[in-house]
Amino acid sequence: MPHREDLPFLLKLLEDESPVVKTQVWEALRSFGPRLDQEVIPFLIGMEPEIVEKVREVCETLRSDEFAATWLEWLDMEDEKEALEYVLIRLVLFENGSVAYSIPSILDNLAAEFHRAGIPATAANLMEFLFQRKGFRSPGLDDPNNPHDNLLFVLKNHQGSQIALSCLAILVGKRLGINLGGINIQGNFMAISFENENMAMFNSFNMGKPLARASIMYIEEAFRRNQLAPFQLKAKVHEIVTQVLKNAIDSHQKKNKPQEVKQYISLYRELLHELKTRNMVG
Repeated sequence: MPHREDLPFLLKLLEDESPVVKTQVWEALRSFGPRLDQEVIPFLIGMEPEIVEKVREVCETLRSDEFAATWLEWLDMEDEKEALEYVLIRLVLFENGSVAYSIPSILDNLAAEFHRAGIPATAANLMEFLFQRKGFRSPGLDDPNNPHDNLLFVLKNHQGSQIALSCLAILVGKRLGINLGGINIQGNFMAISFENENMAMFNSFNMGKPLARASIMYIEEAFRRNQLAPFQLKAKVHEIVTQVLKNAIDSHQKKNKPQEVKQYISLYRELLHELKTRNMVG
């Protein structure tokens, strides 16, 4: 299998007119897999435009093939948080390519920074760290077209949708042993914890602050009237992903990108079909 240091030589061979040589080179490039798009970038400078375009087409094919073959694997994962991280990375891979693989290290760094600060590992402290110290926040009104459900965008720009910011907290919390989930209350997606059997909800659009105890008691009473325990309404991973896909469809429709709309509709339908097959939705 070729290595990164072989890329300049392989790309140079693309100038060879021999069909045999070109075929062998393309096969060698494909062997890099979906990470080719990141490995090859520095070596495309100064190359003929038609070669650059062909390499980009190969990168896109590799990314699409890898995504199609693996993206629903999260449905078979027993650990919900592991499944959540896996599928959010896959959706970034679908949108942005293999740069998506940088997400775990960014999440690791956030958790390590929290740990180095010597802060007690509680849900409230983590939310304060992320949404006040680190400045993660809701998107501004002047940028409605940004991909606010895209986890990589959120990590790089420190802004995102409620659902994406709550997922960020869940995944950083996982690394710190802080058990957070997500819950959708009247159209607001918030992080939820049950430390010491006390329910707390945190609004990422309000600097990660917890809901007032009076509000929590009102919600708990509503649950009791409906004979439900709050933890029963914690969002399942497939519910989060379904909403993210719907948001992506809506966002691309607003941006008038019909091809992207078609792609996300296809993903949504594929997921819905699989969920029905598994009797996970009605």
